[in-house]
Amino acid sequence: MANDQVYYSKGFKKSVSDTHAWRTVDNSTKFITSVLRPDFKVLDVGCGPGSITVDLAKNYLNENGSVIGVEPTQELIDTANEFKNTAAPSLNNVKFQTGSIYELPFEDNTFDLVLAHQVIIHLQDPIKGLQELARVTKSGGYVAVKDADLESIIASPEKYELLRNYFVEKAKNAVSTDIKAGRTLREKAVKAGYKPDNITTSKSYWLLADDIEAKKQWVELTNNRIKNGGEVIYPNDEKKNEEVSNQVISKWEEWVNDETSLFNISHFEIVYKKPV
Repeated sequence: MANDQVYYSKGFKKSVSDTHAWRTVDNSTKFITSVLRPDFKVLDVGCGPGSITVDLAKNYLNENGSVIGVEPTQELIDTANEFKNTAAPSLNNVKFQTGSIYELPFEDNTFDLVLAHQVIIHLQDPIKGLQELARVTKSGGYVAVKDADLESIIASPEKYELLRNYFVEKAKNAVSTDIKAGRTLREKAVKAGYKPDNITTSKSYWLLADDIEAKKQWVELTNNRIKNGGEVIYPNDEKKNEEVSNQVISKWEEWVNDETSLFNISHFEIVYKKPV
């Protein structure tokens, strides 16, 4: 049986969830805005620390719309509620609750839009997860899924290739992370029973290059995660893992002060209209 929370299988780490808290609709899920309406009933599956969920409620949904964020880990629900209470305490159209993507606690045909951002990439059974997203979506509603393609990361100039390799190798040593998840997302959706003619595929990216403050924030969060997140590249060689981790931390500090540097992560997205 698939574990419903392999991402935090070794225990919740705030330094890991903090690296997701900068995400908003505009910088991470803008692809849904072409179908999103203010009165939609939205489900955000794998909502993490809740930054996208709260943004949806605050800036994209009206008093007739609502959004629920779901995570199987209680610590993440607590983190998301804390974020909501700090960032938008008066919002009453958003809530968070525990739930597994493999068995969502909602009836069939409940939501107008179901979102899974950087979730399928970590699943042991992505097909089952995609099927469950479609189950709780209304007929005529939308399933919106986005995943990174870690194998296609670009770190430049070439001397920063270690940063790219660290991301890829860490993913390979995770309990379950697909480094080609982005490029295979449409394929997985079709295998899950999504009608090909009802799928719209798109591509986007996170590019760190010109915005110095964004680069500083990225490096601060990433290096804190390396130091405190408990993630490893060499699980059977503690000394080598520590050496490489220190090298990566040092390289990020060099990268952030290099005016020529950039880091790019490509993503693939699908919006599926569930047949009526």
